Amino acid sequence: MTPAPVRYCILGPLEFRGPDGAFRMVSQAKCRALLAVLLVNAGRTVPAGELLEQLWPGGAPKSAPKLVQQYVHRLRRALPAAPPERCPAGRGGSRLLTSPPGYRLAVDSGELDADRFTALARAARGFLAEGRTGQAAEGLRRALDMWRGPLLADVPDIPAITAELVRLEEARLAATEAWVWAELHRGHAQDVVPELEILVAAHPLRESFRHQLMIALCLSGRRADALGAARQLRHVLAEELGIRPGAEVLAMEQAIIRDSLADLPGLVSKAIGAPPAARGV
Repeated sequence: MTPAPVRYCILGPLEFRGPDGAFRMVSQAKCRALLAVLLVNAGRTVPAGELLEQLWPGGAPKSAPKLVQQYVHRLRRALPAAPPERCPAGRGGSRLLTSPPGYRLAVDSGELDADRFTALARAARGFLAEGRTGQAAEGLRRALDMWRGPLLADVPDIPAITAELVRLEEARLAATEAWVWAELHRGHAQDVVPELEILVAAHPLRESFRHQLMIALCLSGRRADALGAARQLRHVLAEELGIRPGAEVLAMEQAIIRDSLADLPGLVSKAIGAPPAARGV
């Protein structure tokens, strides 16, 4: 019998798909942390000493090496089996391999949700650059819908994987920006205003969301609100960072003041790098 496909999920609480097709969670905190470290380092052997440092950042107890072996054993029992030919070094087709000097989790292409998100977002951004904004918006929405909450929401902080989590979170925000541009290009300004207002509140120092909100508000006939968004950004940046907004936001603010907004669709096309003739695709 062919083993069931595996789906590892880190874009939210840590989960994996079991043999019956249902998603499962790892109950013990240290086991979750171990699986998270192995997934973030998928395909790479993580030395045992490095695992000790990551699972016990404040200093590992003397019993830590034996505890890691116990956690590995529990994960091997919990994870679906793999064909022996895929993991020749594993015991009984285990996906979690003992690979001196440490352990390695065999993860195939497409099994990790973060990898599928990255591939979907990359393809959709390609559509956006070509002016195929309908396909871009749909692809980016599918990618963003894979996120079920904060990354590894139920895993304790592990300093060694923080950089990868920061990279993924930035990729999510960049994909969100691209999705908004696609929707603006399609003429859906009013539809994205509520989500942009939430994004601006959550990321008050991120100028790109405020710039997009200003455009969306103007395209929705709300010039006064757009000007208010610009002035609020100016205030926040001055108070928090002691800087002024960037050139794009300042130019947009001046255009609103002068009431010279005739080429807003052209500004959207320029922002996403798509040909204006593709507008509304």
